[in-house]
Amino acid sequence: MRFDTVISSGQVFDSTNGRFEKRDVFIQNGIVQPAPTGEYEYAVKIDASGKYVVPGLIDEHAHLNLYGTIIGANADTMCIPNGVTTACDGGSCGASNFVQFYNSNIVRYEPDVLSYLNVSTFGNKSLCKHEEDHDPADFREDLIQNLFHRYPDTLRGLKVRMCKATLGDYGMAPLRRAMEISETLKKEGFRCPVAIHYDDLPENVSVQELFDCMRPGDVVAHVYQTKGETIFDEHGQIKPAVQRARERGVWMDDCHGRVHWSFPNLKRAFAQEFYPDIVSSDLVRVSEYIRPGFSLPFAMSVLSAAGAPTEKILQAVTYTPAKALGILDRAGTLETGRPADVAILDLKETDQVFTDHYGNTCKGNLLFIPLLTMKSGRVAFRQIFF
Repeated sequence: MRFDTVISSGQVFDSTNGRFEKRDVFIQNGIVQPAPTGEYEYAVKIDASGKYVVPGLIDEHAHLNLYGTIIGANADTMCIPNGVTTACDGGSCGASNFVQFYNSNIVRYEPDVLSYLNVSTFGNKSLCKHEEDHDPADFREDLIQNLFHRYPDTLRGLKVRMCKATLGDYGMAPLRRAMEISETLKKEGFRCPVAIHYDDLPENVSVQELFDCMRPGDVVAHVYQTKGETIFDEHGQIKPAVQRARERGVWMDDCHGRVHWSFPNLKRAFAQEFYPDIVSSDLVRVSEYIRPGFSLPFAMSVLSAAGAPTEKILQAVTYTPAKALGILDRAGTLETGRPADVAILDLKETDQVFTDHYGNTCKGNLLFIPLLTMKSGRVAFRQIFF
């Protein structure tokens, strides 16, 4: 039997069960193949001895409408060199500009790019004085439905920004209207959870009301955010409504970014074993390779420094986001028959000191260093020394 590529002797991450196993990975025609029982040949052999072989990383929330919005990062330069083979745009676009995003960016990017659709018709206008329109009366359900019919494999749900900058006096009304639209789409057979940007809440929205509203399969982005009412009570404990939301199946997304976390909040949550289900970069144009945003592996290293276990971090960038996005058939694992999207990492001990946006520091313990990225069986990136 002959294979295109054999990745040999690596610590292969079983993302479903969160554990490592030393073994070889066999690839042919862009697909992960079962291990042969007898002799075999290969065109290329990659020695991964002492390294970690994981499913191609998934960045579940980044802003990737390059040049289409002021915040759009470049998926080709921010994903492939960082071990990311699949990404999901975090609702940069609404019904009026998603088609532009799809035609000018999604179809040409090297990594697979999916997207949440912003309920605001004109999408995310971050870095502007006046943020997107969240008047529920302006949500164009007809246009949203049309796009889900046209792009069912790309659109993964609806995005709502729940913060002072967008809500004004509308309170919970935008989220409740988004969920009505979501339910209609679900009845038509579409996958349509709601992902919320949780930030500095107005006085007429509470954390309890917000988290109690979230349904199984919905996503809370920026769960460790620092502004206004946070997920912690006056004693520093995770609030009951937040715990209840997790227990009923709401996904908790670190959604890292620059300003939406702090080391005190991370450490406080991790001390209670409240780890993120999903780790995403929330990359925007101005944070590409600039600390404390930088990249997805940088976020992973920060979370490790704050006390998150390695296996949970790796699950949060492979299996869990694939499950949350409904793409386990095409990403998130290295099971036989799956596309050969692979990242080889070096997990290197470090004493590097990390600093958050607010000036808090934390000594690091582990760096997740991308050595090689394989997309559909093709080596798309490789460090010169590996």
